[in-house]
Amino acid sequence: MTTTRVGIFGAGYIASVHADILSRDDRVELVGVADMLEANAARLADQIGGAQTGATLEDLFRMDVDTIYVTTPNTTHVAPVVACLNEGLNVFCEKPMATDLAGGERIRKAALASRGVYNLGMNRRYAYTHDKLKALIDAGDLEPYNAQFKLNRGELLQPAWTADPSKTGGFLYETTIHQIDLLQYLFGPIATLRCAARRAISSAEFDDFSMLFTFESGTIATLSSSAHSGWSFPFERVEIYGRYATAATEELERVRYALDLEQVVRTEDYTHIPFAEKGGYAKEDRLFIDALHNGGRPPVDVDEASALNLLLAAIYESAREHREIDFAARVREAIG
Repeated sequence: MTTTRVGIFGAGYIASVHADILSRDDRVELVGVADMLEANAARLADQIGGAQTGATLEDLFRMDVDTIYVTTPNTTHVAPVVACLNEGLNVFCEKPMATDLAGGERIRKAALASRGVYNLGMNRRYAYTHDKLKALIDAGDLEPYNAQFKLNRGELLQPAWTADPSKTGGFLYETTIHQIDLLQYLFGPIATLRCAARRAISSAEFDDFSMLFTFESGTIATLSSSAHSGWSFPFERVEIYGRYATAATEELERVRYALDLEQVVRTEDYTHIPFAEKGGYAKEDRLFIDALHNGGRPPVDVDEASALNLLLAAIYESAREHREIDFAARVREAIG
């Protein structure tokens, strides 16, 4: 069996999550870790069993890797991803794809021209709670007519960098991107969107959002997200309403659903499941490595990543210009 030789670029917390998962996959060899602070690279290398270390992307290239995980801060994804694709390497990039349209288009063009496989890391798709919602919808047991999504963050300044758009690209790129991604993952293509937003405690960026989406399927959904409201449980929630049916998540811990008026409410509780499994990280890594070995489609390919990048930009545009966006037309124009 061919071994996937992986290098990790960026040695922060999320890199350690992926490294731990990959170290337990016998199809993977963790070859090296690079970080501008080489001490951080050395710390992660020790954690995973003594991989080589470096300070630059070029250091990883010299280690004869075929796949690179890009786990650097949000606004620093484009250049290393493009460089890896230009080298013909496979790339798993943590969210977001980019924090502007130009950056996303650079990655898209590089991915389409590369022999390497591009994948965007969107772990919340594969969280146990959302896997259950997806299974109910795909089986036809729950037809989504209407839905509500919400995310409230405890404090925009904890840690301080989360309030710095030069590092995050904006609050939606840092935190609410997961809920935004779930919209099309669960309900299909978006037809139109409208967003109202305000600066409540931040002078640098919007920190409160209310959004309305219509879908080509006929589903309608709202999403409300606050950057500063507190960690009241459940601070992350999805509610879906169908014909005499409801399903609701409570963070990543539980999902409750009833699929008929006469049916009792069923509860699945995942509090005992390890975080990397429960949160979807383990499944997205397995699916990515599967795609590399089997020649299949990666979990979130460049077209889906591009559509999500367009969607984030359109939401901000709607908030700034106080107007509805025909998002279906925008996707057709940009992606086809």
